[in-house]
Amino acid sequence: MKRYHYMDLLNIIATFAVVMLHGSSLAFSNQGGARWDVTVLIQVLFIFAVPIFFMLSGANILDYRQRESTTDFFKKRLQRVVVPFVVWTTIWFIYNNIQYWHYSWSNWHTYSRLFDGIMHGNVQPIFWFFYIIIGFYLSVPLLSKIVTTDQKALVQYLLAINLIFVGLIGYYYQLRNQSDSGFSGGISVGVSGSVGLFVLGWYLKNFPLEKKYRQWLYLAGSLSVVIMILLTFVLSHHRAMYQRQVYSIWGVFGITWSAAIFVFFQNTFGKWEPNIKVQQLIRSLSAASLGVYVIHYFFIDTLENQYHLASRSLWHIFVMPVAIWIITLLIVKIIRKIPYLRRTV
Repeated sequence: MKRYHYMDLLNIIATFAVVMLHGSSLAFSNQGGARWDVTVLIQVLFIFAVPIFFMLSGANILDYRQRESTTDFFKKRLQRVVVPFVVWTTIWFIYNNIQYWHYSWSNWHTYSRLFDGIMHGNVQPIFWFFYIIIGFYLSVPLLSKIVTTDQKALVQYLLAINLIFVGLIGYYYQLRNQSDSGFSGGISVGVSGSVGLFVLGWYLKNFPLEKKYRQWLYLAGSLSVVIMILLTFVLSHHRAMYQRQVYSIWGVFGITWSAAIFVFFQNTFGKWEPNIKVQQLIRSLSAASLGVYVIHYFFIDTLENQYHLASRSLWHIFVMPVAIWIITLLIVKIIRKIPYLRRTV
């Protein structure tokens, strides 16, 4: 399988973006002021993180039939995701129970709560990402029959209905704080929000945009950022409540910004061939992305709740995310050298 270095770079920058997002939680307080403004800017600028992960997954996986059987695909992919998901959800449950919940370990209801937490995603809310990825993997054998290079028009149709019913209509109702359109539940395949991002990544990889379309996308992406920032400011002040849905990753502006980031790296580094040492470095950093995702929030939680690092602090907004990103990269590198434990990251 050909190695695309721009995808490694996207993986690295998306991982860093996740940590930056979690370091700018002051935005959710809707307090106003200069530092609040800065955290809103960070939230919008780095919102491409998870969409890039989804797009990379689609780009790398939807053509799996060219390389391996469906049985081998499931063995490899589900092991890479399900094992870390179960292990780290359990670790987070133990951590939360020791720090906050204090359920009795001798009571079987505690273990029932763990099972319910795994099934409902309430042990560690940032793990919502896993549920979508696992669902995508289970759907890939079906999607891969539709998403092929000789069915370009059909793929474009899927992307179009996703953009219309999720990116535009669904986003409109999100902005109005109303229930989604009834069509969202009726058009199941194309209107699942995540499907659009997975397929979009595959499409952009296999059908790179011409220069004029890239330029239009860069312009649209830049305008999307400005619109999301201004709308967040205006609606949050007007409604006296933080309007996080303005920069939803399922909305047309979030999708456009994420696609612009993907295409920029694809066009800039698509033919880049660094020396062996640089290749090894970016592969190592890229491979650590899942480990950073599942581990980094332990440090944020500890700093906030045990050491009382205020979310308004410049240390919290700028220094903490960078330091935690570097530290977790080193931790993941160590874990990956330990037999059995390496499977968890």
